[in-house]
Amino acid sequence: MTNPLTTHDRNAFCFSRLGRLLLAATLSVALTGLATVSVSAQDATYSADDVTRHFKQLKTRSLKPAGTSRALCIGTRDECNPDAAKAEGGQVAVTSDSGTDGQALVADPETKAIGEGFNLLVSFEYASARLSPSARVNLREFAKGIDDPALSSATFVIEGHTDGIGSAPYNQRLSEDRAAAVTEFLVSLGVGRDRLKTVGYGKTRPKVADVNDPSNRRVESKLVLE
Repeated sequence: MTNPLTTHDRNAFCFSRLGRLLLAATLSVALTGLATVSVSAQDATYSADDVTRHFKQLKTRSLKPAGTSRALCIGTRDECNPDAAKAEGGQVAVTSDSGTDGQALVADPETKAIGEGFNLLVSFEYASARLSPSARVNLREFAKGIDDPALSSATFVIEGHTDGIGSAPYNQRLSEDRAAAVTEFLVSLGVGRDRLKTVGYGKTRPKVADVNDPSNRRVESKLVLE
C-alpha cells in the first residue's frame, strides 16, 4: 500500500501546480499584448494626405473649368472623343476645350464615377468578406482623407472586384459582399452612408489582362460626378 503524502509534500505539490498555472496565464497575457501592439502599430500603406490629394485633383479637373469654357458630352466614347478607340464602348466623357493635360475624364454611365480609382488596398480572409487588420488600418486613413473640407460634399463609389477563379455568380456575390464590408466599416468610422455607393463587379472588370492575377482582387473607390 502506497504511503499517503505528508502535509509538507501536499503543500509543495499544490504550490508547484499553482506556479505553473500562473506562469501560463502570464505568458498568455504577454503574447496577447504583443499581438495587440503589433496590429495597432501596423503602418498604413498610404496616408490620409494621399487620399485627399488624389480626389481633390480629380475634383478640380472635373468640376472646375480649366480655361474659359467646359463641355459635358454624353454619348459614346467615339462621339465625345473621336480619337479614342471604338472598342472602348459607350461612356460619358467630361472634357474641357482648354485643359492643361489634354486628357478627358471618363465617367461610368451607371455610377457616374470618374477618373482613376483609388485602390484601397484592403485584404480579406480567404474566400470571405472579413476585413484583415491591415485593411482596417488603411481604411482609417481613407476615412480621414475624405473628411477634408474640400471633399466634404463629395460622394464616392466603393467598387468590389475579384479575379477570374471560380464561377461568375460566386465572384459577383463575393465582390458585392467585400464592397459592402468596406462601406460598413467606413460608416462605423463616421463617414456618412449617403456619401458612399456600393457596387460589385465580380470578375468582369479585371485590372490586368491575366484575369486570374491576384491584383484583380481589389476594392477601389472613385469620385462621383456631381
